[in-house]
Order: sequence, then C-alpha cells, then structure tokens
Amino acid sequence: MSQKLKWTLVAVVSIWAVALFVLLAKPKPTVVRNTPVTERIPTQISSRPSPAKTIEATPTISRSDGYLGSDSCQECHQDYHQSWHESYHRTMTQSVNPESVPASIVDGGLIEVNGESFRFLREGDDYFVELDDPIAGGRHLKRRLVLVTGSHHMQVFWYESGYDKTPAQLQIMYYIDGDRWIPRRSAFLRPPSMEKEHELGRWNSICSNCHSTQPRTRPPQRGEVAWDTRVAEFGITCEACHGPGEAHVEGHRLRAADPQLADFDDPIVNPAGLPTDLKSDMCGQCHGMMMISIADVEQREKYFEQGRQFRPGDQIEDAPFLQLVRASKEHRDTKAFREFDSHHGVMAGHFWPDGQLRVTGRDYSGMIESKCFQDGDLSCMSCHTMHQQDKTLQHEWKDDQLKPNMRTDRACLQCHPKYEALGSSHTHHPVGSEGSRCMNCHMPHTIYGILKSSRSHTISSPSVTTTLETGRPNACNLCHLDHTLEQTAKHLATWYDQPIPELTGHQKTTAASILQFLTGDAAQRALQVNAFQWKPAQEASGTDWLTLFLLLGMDDEYDAIRLIAERGYHTLPNATQFDYDFLQPMQRRGAVMGPQYMNVLRKKQKPNSALLIDQDGFFDRRRMEALMSRRDHTPIYLQE
Repeated sequence: MSQKLKWTLVAVVSIWAVALFVLLAKPKPTVVRNTPVTERIPTQISSRPSPAKTIEATPTISRSDGYLGSDSCQECHQDYHQSWHESYHRTMTQSVNPESVPASIVDGGLIEVNGESFRFLREGDDYFVELDDPIAGGRHLKRRLVLVTGSHHMQVFWYESGYDKTPAQLQIMYYIDGDRWIPRRSAFLRPPSMEKEHELGRWNSICSNCHSTQPRTRPPQRGEVAWDTRVAEFGITCEACHGPGEAHVEGHRLRAADPQLADFDDPIVNPAGLPTDLKSDMCGQCHGMMMISIADVEQREKYFEQGRQFRPGDQIEDAPFLQLVRASKEHRDTKAFREFDSHHGVMAGHFWPDGQLRVTGRDYSGMIESKCFQDGDLSCMSCHTMHQQDKTLQHEWKDDQLKPNMRTDRACLQCHPKYEALGSSHTHHPVGSEGSRCMNCHMPHTIYGILKSSRSHTISSPSVTTTLETGRPNACNLCHLDHTLEQTAKHLATWYDQPIPELTGHQKTTAASILQFLTGDAAQRALQVNAFQWKPAQEASGTDWLTLFLLLGMDDEYDAIRLIAERGYHTLPNATQFDYDFLQPMQRRGAVMGPQYMNVLRKKQKPNSALLIDQDGFFDRRRMEALMSRRDHTPIYLQE
C-alpha cells in the first residue's frame, strides 16, 4: 500500500434480487465454521500462513473515545430510541437472524440465479449458505451468513470467509423492491463486459464507513488478506448523530445521585440546535461525496487507530482526513477535486459534466450547490427529521425520513411563500396538477442509483441549454415524454424569457425522451426508462406508444436497464404477460420478445411524428433504425 491513501467513501447501499427455482441438491459440502484454524482455507488469493488462532467472522464491536452504544440511550430516551429503532438507519448493517432475512429464505430454501445455485439453511437462529465459493477456488462449501447490509431497497449478505474479521460478499443480492434475488453485478449500471470479482474485504474497506458507527479499519499487511476492522456498533446509531455518549451519561448519573451538583458542560449534540451549515455537515459525513486522503505514515497510523474522527457539531471541511469533493466549475482547481479526478472514470461515474451529482446517496453534495443553501437557510433538516414520534406516521416517514407534508409544495413554500399566491401564473400548469408541483420542476429525477432514479438535491430551473451542454434531461421533458426539445425551449422562452438555443433537426422533430433513449449512453437510457414508468409522466404523455420503447429497454445490453424496463413494462395498463426474465441470454430473449415486437409494430396508433409514428399510424422503422445507429456506446459505470 502506498503512503498516499485515497479512498472514495461510497455509501454503498446495495441492490440484490434473484429468480426462485426448486433445484436438485448438490453434493454435501465441506462445513467451514468459525473455529481455531492452523492454516488458511485454500483460495485464489495469495497470502502467508498465520499462526493458529480463533478466526472472528465479523469486524469487532469495540468502543473507545467515549462511545457506549445505542442501548445506553434507551433508558432515558425511550421514545426517541423507538423511532430510531424503526428507521432504516438502524438496519444499515445488522447481524443475520430470522428478522433480518427475506421471507424467501427465512426457513431456508434453494435459490438459483443465472445457473448458480445457493442453498440456504437455517439452524436455530443461525443461517448458512451452500455455494461454490469464489474465494476458495470454487469449492462447494457451507458458509455461515454473518452480516446483512441494507433493508430498504435491497440486501447484501456477507458470509464467514475464514479470514479474521473479514466477511465475504455473497454473489447474489435480495432486491426488496422487486421481491426477488439477482446477481450483484446486475444491481449496478456497469458495462456488460466488466466482471465483478469476489469482494472479500469490501465491507471493511468501504461499507463500514457509512454503514456502521465509529468505524476504524486497518488494511491487510503486504501478502495478507484479513482486515482489522473495529466499530462501536453496526448500523447508523444514536452516537453517529449525537456524538459519543459516555460523558453525557456519566454527567447525568452524577446529577441524579446528587442534585446539588452544579450543571456540567454536556458534550452531547442536539442537531436541531446546531447552526444551519453544521446541521447538514452531520449528514454530509455519509451523504456527501467524501474522500479520505492521508499524506504520511504518522497520520496513516492515527487514522487506522482512531478512524476519521469527525464528530457531530464539527465542520466537515475541518475534519481530519476527510476531503469534500466538489466538481462544479469553480472547484475544479481544488486539491480535492484534482486528486479525485486523477482516477480514470471517477468523475464521470459520479458527476454530470457541469458538476451536478448523478448518483444516489450524496444528497448533501447536491444540496450545497443550490442557491437555497448558499444564499439562504436551507439545510437537510429543513425537510427531513431523524425521529418521528407519532407511530401512526412512522411507516410513511421511514421511507425517506421526511417531515409531515414535505412531499408536497409545503417543503418549498416554507421558504418561498409568495409563490403560493402566484399559482399558475408562475407554473403555467393548473394549480394542483403534477406540473404545478415545485419539486417536479426544480428537483427532477436526474439522480440514478439502486435501480431507479431519484430527485436531484441541487435545486435548479429547467433549461434546454443545460440539457444540450450536459446531456442531463430537463424536468419538462422528463414529464412531457412526448415533447421535443424545441417545444420545451419555446415554452421556456415564452414563459420565462429563456433564450432558444440552436437545435439539430432531430432535436426539433423527435421527442426528447425517445431521442435520448435511442441515441444516448447507458446512464441516459436508465433515466429515460425510469421516466417511462413514472406515473405523472404517463398521465401527461399517454402510454400506448411506450410499449415499444420499454420492450427495447428489456433488450438492452446492460442488465440493470433490462431489469428497470421489465419493471416499467408491467406498469402499462395493457401490458401482456409473456415468458421473460431480464437474466435470460440474448437468444432466449429474442425468441420470447420477437412476437411482442411484431404485435406492437403491427398495431395502429394515433399519428405523431415526434413519437416516430407516421401518418398511417405505424412506427417509422427507418427513422428508428437511423436514430439507433447513432447510439452512444461509451462504457458507463455509475459508481453508487
């Protein structure tokens, strides 16, 4: 390992899902348990033998520097502890048990995904998996499942590897939103030719940073494999947002024993009482585009021992070891950006060309580029709350931890009340319609991750010029899927005096959604396929014509796009059922999809040149083929 360490902290919230089949049992596997060993399990990884010792299956729970764990908060803060316990923050990483596994394997079961089989076994409250283990040279082994990361959209499982404190990642993931298992390589937007190797040490090196509290991790010595990782607690717990609790608990214990004692300087942090920027910095430690950069051996050792040392109430730009990466034009000359951009593909994997975020989970970095933050009082807590004490609201709240009414225009009107009175004179859409919603225009779905699009937290206004400069779809055309860029540009010019940019013939005559879907790169196609299934867009643009383009998405070369398109296809009111699975090989897909294509192409539609439907009411195959021949085949890997 070089002295200069540059690790991009990616808040990895993984996405996994799989097709469920009943299979023939494989031969009884070797059982690998968490017991003292005298030699390493044979693997494809070279490592030196180590002396006999007990091998720990997971990183160590080890508390220092005043951390006590969330149980210490419950006695005095039962209500807040309950609402935190209900949140997805708590279950960012947890032990594998009957409550944390999907229903499909709660009592064990056989899962086959893409020709690979995984037999899950339950023994009491412990779970095991039989698999052809990639870290053991493909040997058929029985491994104990020890950790699960994620519980909201997908779950990643980690199994006992035989290497101390270093769990291995299972090759398949449970995709909660789709109620199925999928290969982990299919969960990301990545080139089809890009193989995903085993990820031994991934949790230790990357996931621990934002899926545990007080992580401290030491990489393997040269020639070794095992990481030395310690955390105060798995998951995002009370002390991640309020700071270490030891002095707080001890101070109140002494006060309770002797009420005559003077008030003490309580170090616990109440985020609601912090200045606006510091409230958000607390979130930014995980929801920002952060990089760890350590310049010398002495600082490296301090980082390995104490971790990144950021504490709630600190300013993120002053935190040891952390560097906030900003990619907007005025930050391109910063040391942090130059180091970040020195890694091939990293810039394009995280940011649009103008520096806006394009991947999920970094909403702090999106927000701080907004004028509402830079010139106003916007913070993460303007809309979000980490506790919802009304239990009747907790089910909805836990989805994204928004305050009541923050899914509505009230989120924006709390700071911009004058726009409520302006109504349609400002939005140019009927009051109460989706086109009149603040967020649909100013926080469009241009962020990709976990197999869907989500709202940008860089608050901006629709601009065709920006679309042309960056390739990022604008809010108008993400809703009005049947409109051309020229139509949008003319409306924006009439309504808001925006200049009309120079447009090509295709941009004047072909719907922007179709143009980007047929000619764009994989990231643009992924956003458009998500837009095709967005209910407000379907209501504004109709659905009959969408069938063909979602079928084309189901035939895309990228696994993730095929999965998203399959999901979108089933949102169409007249979708027919046929024997399709996004994991099918190309030949099989062709056989089952051919008749579906023919049915759509033979069906007469309402003529609409922008939608490539000719005057006779049929799709113009020649125009479509011409556009598809212009497709951008640049390999895309969005690094969520």
